[in-house]
Amino acid sequence: MYEELTKFYQDEIFTCSLCKQKLMNPYLHHNPKHDPPNHSLAANRRKFQLDYIASKTQVQIAVVGEAPGLDGCGYGGIAFTGEYNAVLDLGLPNYHGTQTGWQKEQSANVLYGAIKTYCEETGVTLAAANSRLYFTNGIMCVPLGENGRSITSPAANTLNQCRRNFRRQIDILKPRLLVTLGANALKAVADTYNLKIEDKLTTIVANQRKNKEPLEVQTGLWLIPEIHPSPRNRVLGELYTALPLSLTEIFQEFLL
Repeated sequence: MYEELTKFYQDEIFTCSLCKQKLMNPYLHHNPKHDPPNHSLAANRRKFQLDYIASKTQVQIAVVGEAPGLDGCGYGGIAFTGEYNAVLDLGLPNYHGTQTGWQKEQSANVLYGAIKTYCEETGVTLAAANSRLYFTNGIMCVPLGENGRSITSPAANTLNQCRRNFRRQIDILKPRLLVTLGANALKAVADTYNLKIEDKLTTIVANQRKNKEPLEVQTGLWLIPEIHPSPRNRVLGELYTALPLSLTEIFQEFLL
């Protein structure tokens, strides 16, 4: 259904190395944390992402992060998705050939846990729910520290360079809702659509959860900012512990 998105990834994302910042394009480069020495699994990551796109039908919600990390998308090619989720939850082929020790990440555990709860409460199959959800990031590459192995923040020119790549995906998918995870993801969306965001993310999230009033991005497209599911946000207390429930409620409202 989304042949245009497939072609976009094949022609532009998979081969992109335009930014000056030190980056790891998951679909082009060696992952210094997970790939075997002297061997890149980028070809497998391309296959995972193409199969992920092919599994989508009438996407209703796009979940947006700031950038990939070395885990999750950096290893398996799909945003907010560990290898475990790609093979066992999404039913994609085992391209890495892993037999034991399936790679997982906390953010994926929270998101896929909320999807499963939604399915249990509504009777919707996991495959049907996943077909209407799309996970992506404001930029497509992993921003690396100077040592080439640690993660840093995307540079301003990196964010500007990749903004059109993010916008292109949303224009093709035409979801009803964007769910941003974290302040930097919210900023990426705000900058892309020229939105004015003034309050702190924690204030915005608390008000949104209370009032249930999404922000209008443009006609037919809404925005719900959320905190990032990283364990580091446990310091936020109930705002963090209530995230799975909040995500489940969002899925119930917008996954038609």
